[in-house]
Amino acid sequence: IATRALMDGKHKLKVEVQDASFKKNVTTKEVNFIVDNVPLRAAFVTSDLLHKVFQGKTFHVQFQVNKPIKNAHIEILSKKYSCIQEAENSFIYECFVPISSDENPNEYIFTITVTDFVGNETTLSSKLQIIMFPFKKQYLSVSQAKLKSEEEVGLPEKQFEEDMRRLAHESSPKKLWSSAFYVPCDMSDVTTPFGTLRTTQERGKYRHDALDLIAPPKSVIWASQDGIVVLKERYVHSGNTVVLDHGCGVLSAYFHLDSFADIKMGDFVKKGKPLGRLGMTGYATGYHLHWEIRVNNIPVDPMQWTRHDF
Repeated sequence: IATRALMDGKHKLKVEVQDASFKKNVTTKEVNFIVDNVPLRAAFVTSDLLHKVFQGKTFHVQFQVNKPIKNAHIEILSKKYSCIQEAENSFIYECFVPISSDENPNEYIFTITVTDFVGNETTLSSKLQIIMFPFKKQYLSVSQAKLKSEEEVGLPEKQFEEDMRRLAHESSPKKLWSSAFYVPCDMSDVTTPFGTLRTTQERGKYRHDALDLIAPPKSVIWASQDGIVVLKERYVHSGNTVVLDHGCGVLSAYFHLDSFADIKMGDFVKKGKPLGRLGMTGYATGYHLHWEIRVNNIPVDPMQWTRHDF
């Protein structure tokens, strides 16, 4: 079949075979195939030769293609991440790469591989510079009575981490959000910035890869973005907890809730819908919201996701 004489797009080939018997038996076979005679091209949306990002942030990269593609992925920091369409029917694709707070500051080469529907490939390469961030330090103490009471009603932290790994793996492949995220409460202050090195008598020294937000006690906590309720549970360290799946491995978590809103597992909630009320359940010394965003189960700074230019 001379495919160059056919229009680009989907086609169907139907084959009919008849034997020479008295009854002239007939069988048919249909085959779907795609014709694509357009050379595959791709280019970065920005012309930066060196992309820069701080530790603990999300590296957001975009590129444009000249036709529909089958898939694309980026290889960076010895890992592979899938690229997604910026919006339905768009020729702009993007990827959100989580940069751990502990990632070594350095320059790294990354490569994007784009594949069309007939197997042609093209690649884009550039450099990413990870910059050291001056994370703060914090000392905290939780009373033994508080710890004991929480251990009696909540699941262990180990169980939460296992649940988060599972949820990241099961995340919807579809991008469920658009535009910037909301700050999920009427906050008056940030008591613990993202990435703070926290020291406690109970848990030793660890990095607090989330934001602690202050708002009026028992005030409403809402969804920071459209998503699916994939976790509604109580844990020892986080108290009453809600986790939303926003698709493509992006999850947001809300800790220490005083109570839950009228939501249930599997609900699709719109940005701004109530999830519960601000509390101090779990390892909390006062009323606040622990707000966390993870990309492929790596925590990243949530405030970056609230920017309209992100």
